[in-house]
Amino acid sequence: MGTIAFTMTVSLNLLALVSSVALAVTACGGSSPSPSTPTTPAQPAADGVLVNVDDAGVALHGHDPVAYVVDSAVTPGSDAHASRHGGATYWFSTAEHKATFDADPERFVPRFGGYCAYAVTQNRLSDVQPDQWKLQDGKLLLFTNAELRERFDQDAAGNLALANRNWPALVARSTR
Repeated sequence: MGTIAFTMTVSLNLLALVSSVALAVTACGGSSPSPSTPTTPAQPAADGVLVNVDDAGVALHGHDPVAYVVDSAVTPGSDAHASRHGGATYWFSTAEHKATFDADPERFVPRFGGYCAYAVTQNRLSDVQPDQWKLQDGKLLLFTNAELRERFDQDAAGNLALANRNWPALVARSTR
């Protein structure tokens, strides 16, 4: 093989490798989020809990966790109806939703600390868009975008099992 052919082969292989890595990072929620989706660093809470919160400690971008589960709706909450649980403040749209949450918070808090469920399958943390969600096995799962939700749904049971396996190590790594 001549020097020029060898150089072209190496260059093409390197280009293919770089493209593959870029695609994998994007698929794992590693691309830059849109301006409407602010990214927050991992916020460790007490006792090794990891929760996706804003700078004020509010989870779910201020949306009502009870509304997802009870009403199957994405509903903004209000700081007038707020509760603290597991290192985060949750806002509710009504006093009734706040009381429902306070009676059984574990029923309503999102899995994986409110981080993207698909990203967790990839051993990553990624912020979410509140309108990209689903209930699976009665638990609230959130996603960075519609594409990652669709990828998760291609094998929902397998991806949930994988995310459940990956989550403890992500929490341990992020709360040190």
